[in-house]
Amino acid sequence: MDTQVAPTEPEMAPSSIGGRLGWRAPALLADQRWIHHLNETEIGELEAAVAQSRLTAPDILDIRRSDFPLPKLASRIATLREDILERYGFGYLRGLPVNRYDRDTLTRMYFGLGNHLGDPVPQNRNGHMLAHVIDIGTSVHDVNKRITQTNAELDFHSDGCDVVGLLCINTARSGGESALVSGIALHDEMLRLRPDLCAALYQPLTSDRRGEVPEGKQPWMRIPVFMWQHGSFTGYAPLKAYLESARRFTGAEPTTPLQWEAMQMFLDLANSPEFALRIPFEPGDFQFVENHMVFHSRTTYDDWPEVTRRRHLMRLWLSMPDGRELHPAIAERWIHIKRGTLRGGVNIPDRKALSIPLDPLTPAYT
Repeated sequence: MDTQVAPTEPEMAPSSIGGRLGWRAPALLADQRWIHHLNETEIGELEAAVAQSRLTAPDILDIRRSDFPLPKLASRIATLREDILERYGFGYLRGLPVNRYDRDTLTRMYFGLGNHLGDPVPQNRNGHMLAHVIDIGTSVHDVNKRITQTNAELDFHSDGCDVVGLLCINTARSGGESALVSGIALHDEMLRLRPDLCAALYQPLTSDRRGEVPEGKQPWMRIPVFMWQHGSFTGYAPLKAYLESARRFTGAEPTTPLQWEAMQMFLDLANSPEFALRIPFEPGDFQFVENHMVFHSRTTYDDWPEVTRRRHLMRLWLSMPDGRELHPAIAERWIHIKRGTLRGGVNIPDRKALSIPLDPLTPAYT
């Protein structure tokens, strides 16, 4: 006779988590030490490192830290990493004169700097190690494409890596405002106001993989928003649109009505002035976000008619060798989650497929 084993209830944080990673927006707006400004000496060092990399790593994909020496920026980078991993869950660097450089120079600069922060990982099924976030006319209704290829609003969400980096090249004619929110702060507020809804987000939600299906997996995945293990918090925010499009899969366990209510509360809180840190992107801004603690969003935007002026961000996905231990549920998306290994990113079986696309309007899955 078969015996049914009851599912184990997920471990929950015993109380509010708090700490400096549980920040709220007004405090950071009042004290903006989290914004670091590049000076001309540091910009000159980045330019010199680009020249060095052309000698030792002609292929941008081959650039490593040793090919991109930044001795003067080392202390700034160390502070930025502390901001990302320990202090705020994000880092912000401002002042790169992006209009001064051609696309190859700018890409080398970004990829080289990224290697000083972490290890780049593939961002999509095409093996792109650097992606262009730009509206290329993809329909928001195409369930096999990411909506980052459109001008649509993006709810607060997580990317599939330890740290996502964005470099602003151009801003939109209007809209496209970026925002960050602390996952711990949202968790604690939900626990205070509606502990039942907080508990609902400790249960897995069903999200659409949007065509990026690892071998042996279903075209959907089930991951909680809040996870707690051994006294450590892990957060994961799926795009609401991906929860909705997962309804098309007849074999997938549906997100429950209580979870839908919980997600609506989660998003309502996240978008409120108390929690949403809204940061107007400027050309030359770098933003690096630790995806397990802090979630990011953008508003819808109206773009310029000229192709060369379109809103354009360059994106890096980084694995952090000294990043936090992750809850096992994250492996449903990441496959490999062990600390100290190259983890996260989109699983590309043949690493020869990896590439660095320079053209932002390449008709690719960005």
